[in-house]
Amino acid sequence: MNETSLTRLMYTLIIVGLGIAAVGVGLVIFTDIVTGYGIQGIALVAGLIAGGLFLSIPAKIYLTLQLMKRNDEKVKAMRERGEIR
Repeated sequence: MNETSLTRLMYTLIIVGLGIAAVGVGLVIFTDIVTGYGIQGIALVAGLIAGGLFLSIPAKIYLTLQLMKRNDEKVKAMRERGEIR
């Protein structure tokens, strides 16, 4: 898997993860699932929110590291050309 397709996969994981977390928050705000289903409702909502964050946070970390790596390469190339000190 090349870097471009891995980056697209990570962006997809962020979108899916945030969507899942948003569904969990929407269930809390717009339904009575927490009070109506008791512990099962709380577990469902908590599982949705945690699962969504579990998908999105590692992808954000990976993309941040890739951005830092590209920036370091860009600065190194600019130093070699003498554009910056």
